[in-house]
Amino acid sequence: MEKGSANGTVTSQDGRFRITVAGKNAVLVISYTGYETKEIHVDNDKPQNIVLALENKGLNEVVVIGYGAQKKASVTGSVASVKGSDIAQSSSANISNAIAGRIPGVIANNRSGRPGDDASTILIRGFNSFGGGTSPLVVVDGVPDRDFTRINPADIENITVLKDAAAAIYGVRSANGVILVTTKRGKTGKPTIQYDGSYGIQQLTRLPEIVNAWQYMTYYNEINPNTYSQADIDKYKAGNDSNYRSTDWINEVFRKNAPQLAHALSVSGGTDNVKYYFSGQYLDQSSNFRNSIEHYKQFNIRSNIDARISRNLKVNLDLAARREDRTYPTYGVNSILHEARSLYPFIPVRWANGSLSAGVSNGRNPVILVTGDPGYDKIKNYVLTPLAGFDLQLPFITRGLSVSGYASFDINLRNEKIFTKPWDAYSYNRTTGEYANQKTSTAITSITQDDRLTYYNTNFIKLAYDRQFGLHNINAFAGYEQTSSNYSQTYAYRKNLLSDQIDQIFTGNAEGQNATGASAQDGRASYLGRLGYNFDNKYLAELSFRYNGSFNFPASNRWGFFPAVSVGWRISEEKFFQEFVPFINQLKIRASWGMMGSDAVAQYLFLTRYQLVTNKNYYTYFGNDYALASSLLLSSTPNTNITWEKQDTRNIGFDATFLNGKLNINADYFRYLRKDILAQRSASIPLYTGMSLPAENIGKSLNRGFDLSVNYNNRKGAFQYNIGINLTYAKSKVLFRDEAANVPEWQKSEGHPIDSWLVYNTNGVYHTKEEIDGSVHLPGAKIGDLWIKDIDGNKSITSNDMVRRFESATPKFVYGINLGASYKGVAVNLLFSGQEKAKQMILSQMQGSLVAPPKWLYDGRSTADNPNAQYPRAFNANDSYNSIYADFWLKNAAFLRLKSVEASYSLPVHLYSRFGFSSMRVYASAYNLLSFDGMKKYGIDPETNNITGVNYPQSRIFRTGINVGL
Repeated sequence: MEKGSANGTVTSQDGRFRITVAGKNAVLVISYTGYETKEIHVDNDKPQNIVLALENKGLNEVVVIGYGAQKKASVTGSVASVKGSDIAQSSSANISNAIAGRIPGVIANNRSGRPGDDASTILIRGFNSFGGGTSPLVVVDGVPDRDFTRINPADIENITVLKDAAAAIYGVRSANGVILVTTKRGKTGKPTIQYDGSYGIQQLTRLPEIVNAWQYMTYYNEINPNTYSQADIDKYKAGNDSNYRSTDWINEVFRKNAPQLAHALSVSGGTDNVKYYFSGQYLDQSSNFRNSIEHYKQFNIRSNIDARISRNLKVNLDLAARREDRTYPTYGVNSILHEARSLYPFIPVRWANGSLSAGVSNGRNPVILVTGDPGYDKIKNYVLTPLAGFDLQLPFITRGLSVSGYASFDINLRNEKIFTKPWDAYSYNRTTGEYANQKTSTAITSITQDDRLTYYNTNFIKLAYDRQFGLHNINAFAGYEQTSSNYSQTYAYRKNLLSDQIDQIFTGNAEGQNATGASAQDGRASYLGRLGYNFDNKYLAELSFRYNGSFNFPASNRWGFFPAVSVGWRISEEKFFQEFVPFINQLKIRASWGMMGSDAVAQYLFLTRYQLVTNKNYYTYFGNDYALASSLLLSSTPNTNITWEKQDTRNIGFDATFLNGKLNINADYFRYLRKDILAQRSASIPLYTGMSLPAENIGKSLNRGFDLSVNYNNRKGAFQYNIGINLTYAKSKVLFRDEAANVPEWQKSEGHPIDSWLVYNTNGVYHTKEEIDGSVHLPGAKIGDLWIKDIDGNKSITSNDMVRRFESATPKFVYGINLGASYKGVAVNLLFSGQEKAKQMILSQMQGSLVAPPKWLYDGRSTADNPNAQYPRAFNANDSYNSIYADFWLKNAAFLRLKSVEASYSLPVHLYSRFGFSSMRVYASAYNLLSFDGMKKYGIDPETNNITGVNYPQSRIFRTGINVGL
């Protein structure tokens, strides 16, 4: 960049560049991420060799923290971040999926790859509560409660996670951790245009293999003998009769490939007085349902403008808008997949005459259900997030004093329309050879319209002071923040429309109609502040507080005080350390404590709540004609003493740098003591009291663990490479949870993980009659049933024999491995993510009495010919011997997954510079490419955490694209 002007350029991957400057006295400012900025004087037009020195990141890197930013060297809390450029490498369109494996302390599990419904479940350092919410607070550009999952990935500058007392500045929203998202802003220079376009193919990572027709008949004959004739079984087994063919309903419902298309365009630049960043994005995702109407489209626009009005006054105006269009089948995804698992595999998709079969009943052929024939469910979501802010320096009062603030007014409008109509589906009578259309029994015509509008308003102002006095550096601020939200819903339903070709609610019959609505309010007010001090950049201390009021609690308990303190010692700056430990470039030891809160509980628990009853059992009769009248029913007992959950948060850690900045190690140990968790005393108070007990602040839990990250980067000439490893261990434990006095000790949750499994312990499967006769067993137990242990020793199997396990579905260990290398324009980046110490329950037969068993269960079942089999005899959901929560069905959910891989090539400048382009890069990437785990045989993804396996699987995405700059 030519100093003092907007004239600039970028280098090629091998470092070459060309620039025309104003004159011989021009000064070039050369900068590159990870290196010190350098200025050189241009005194001739000859080529020059310029070498940049590695940046001392420990000193100069700026880290975003709550309500501000600090140099990394001064940070005393446990803070981790990831760059937006790393996020953009992921082929997933959902940002929450892109952070898995990248940030120590973050547990992100993706449950589904369904377009528009593919967000990961995020925890910061594991589970801490069993009474309220556990999701972290998300803050986007300083504004709390904004959704970050659907932001254009190209708009993200960085994502920072506050894991310890550094989050306490957010008061009653801090206990579950805080995620800070910062979007890109303009920089001084000529306009820079960036375009990124990609096309991808989505595939499902894993699907269960289901039995065929004759296997299904054989299996259910073993449950109920003679349900199917041997003659029919033989015909399906032979497969040479077109009327006796098996149907793989899973394969018929899903297709192998579904397209994903994305375009993103941004323009940024500015002068010393005005800087701007504008962007737009279009995303189009199809579903892996075959011939389905399911589709997701997303439109994003963003405008971030910064203007200097005077020497001391800067203002910013940010505006982001998003539209999401979801088109789904009228029947939910779980209903469709349930039908695909429950529908007999001997029923064809189409009959011999080409007509679609009606399934078992009501025409519920899943191949039809994914189409638009039964109607649709269309959801349109509109999000508008404007913000106006200012920063006024006050040097006329004293140097370093400033006042700043912002006001935001977010709008979220959600419109949903569900249209159902009957569809053509035929049954076939094999005796008469006749087909009958079951259209009249499939569904009625109906329209549901559900409109929801939410306003979010946030106002914030702070007075800040940042000044250095010799070796003393002080930075402080005091502020006030107020948030409020108003929610309203209007719901209308009508059925028996005039025509199934007119999807308008006015065509419905008034009889049976439903018109209702709801509204809710929420709000918080806070006084907050922070005082930071460092002496000689060696000794660091920070105090923060938040006096926070929450709308969720009664006036008497509405306000709480949340203090935090942290200290740090940059011991590497001591002369004795530099003399005796020269191989450590930087070492900072830090510790923090904070009292944090969580108000993530149901609203209005302190009020007496009623519900309008329309069930006839609650009608009140008046007069001699016994006319019915609606009534109000007391739905809950209030607790006027309710308050927020409190968390004592302690953290100790260090940050170390070796090998002149090439090797960085960060480690933390944490201890979270959560108390006043909301729970009911229902377990210890008998039901016959007739009391409907309110939630009380009685629960208590402990969560302990550590984070570790190790990063190494180096450069050998034109070859650069980096290796990063991060690891998190988090173990939760219930300290108190109200449990009945007669609950056996081995079932109590105290001392166990918050979401621990309660199951029957088993000795496997009965293989002989002698094993049955020699053990305590359920009445009527047979060879092939689960061998349940008699834990309480009372010579009978009851629910008292269930045991609380130390395993849970939440992993105790999560880790990520980042590998990257580049050479003369060619770059490869890989991200592995994994988890350990997690157990998932697999009970596929629990979803229904006629569900088709998976192939692994069928092949490994116990039979008269194979009594020593691995799995129980044939059973369904009604089987009390085998369709039960047992340790036998708990499977290891550990995995190592190649989460993301990207290979790219930056073309040489001379190939495109003549056409006005400043950069050009082509790339290919994959998401969820490989998974190494023990769940493959079950056809279930280890991240799913779905007992029956009836869910839309995760997606594997292959993507190619191009990125060009002007």
